Amino acid sequence: MSANYVNGYLLSFNTYLLQPVQYDSKIFTRVIDKHNELIVTRKPMHILRKSCISLGTTYEAAKHSAKRFFGNQHKLPIVVAYDYGYPCIFLPIYSPNSVHNIWIGLHAISNIVPSKTGCIVTLKNDKQIELPIQYASISKQFVNASMLYKHYMNERKQISQDTPNHPPF
Repeated sequence: MSANYVNGYLLSFNTYLLQPVQYDSKIFTRVIDKHNELIVTRKPMHILRKSCISLGTTYEAAKHSAKRFFGNQHKLPIVVAYDYGYPCIFLPIYSPNSVHNIWIGLHAISNIVPSKTGCIVTLKNDKQIELPIQYASISKQFVNASMLYKHYMNERKQISQDTPNHPPF
């Protein structure tokens, strides 16, 4: 398979998955998105951090916001950005600090089923990714990300109800 190599990438709702891949002594990122697959010559965490900054927040702020909602849990999903008020949430498969961590967009997951070696995640583009993680573990990650999504949508609803129909000026 010949891959498209790029030096940078910004996360969006078109992004489905960030997976670390090793090339020689370097870690690059396999990106699966709505339309294609490419290799970014940066680590997944670099892409995530740069995307947060470019889209108006920081990784630390996103992590802090998730901790405010969940408490001091490990492997928290984060809101990378908002698009027309909808939170773009990515969930880590392993520890976010791990070089092996894979980030999956909540919006990209259409199904998760157990397999002999872990689980199979089906993405919205029908691509299946087998992951060496227990089904119960990724199910918890999916539920946490869904709860975070619901929390932000409820906040959005509350803000829109509190906002007058016209600006005060």
